[in-house]
Amino acid sequence: MSNNVYNCLAYFLAYDLNNFSKIMKFITLFLLGMFVISCETSSPITTLEIIPEPEQKIIYEPKEDVQVIEEKEDRKIKSFTNIKSYEGKKISKLIEKYGDFNFSKLELIFEFHRYNAGGCRIFIQNYTSNKLIIHVTIYDLETNSVYEKYEKDKCS
Repeated sequence: MSNNVYNCLAYFLAYDLNNFSKIMKFITLFLLGMFVISCETSSPITTLEIIPEPEQKIIYEPKEDVQVIEEKEDRKIKSFTNIKSYEGKKISKLIEKYGDFNFSKLELIFEFHRYNAGGCRIFIQNYTSNKLIIHVTIYDLETNSVYEKYEKDKCS
């Protein structure tokens, strides 16, 4: 090999090594910068804030124990015509005419009763103290509507 080839090889290696050092400086600065940024953003002193679970609030709690009478078997559909006329009367008269309730819930001030009438539910609310009926509601489960009077064909 001639001297000329050695000079060319030396020049080539010197040029590439010069570029290599520039590239290495850039990579080193880039990695150093990433290290500094990562140290600044993730400090071991700061902790994550844990958000507590929301507490369940009790909206209504009766002062005394609530007595719930178990649901009774569904009976054959009766005709509950004129059941709205019992508002303001004693609950005992309603029971004499239509029989026992399918469901009852007794509280300190009010009592709530229910008759199952096919696709409808008849809800009766009365005072515990004097057993007077406050309100009778006829509710259709399928259409989610309230009727003013009971009609058997609508509640079948």
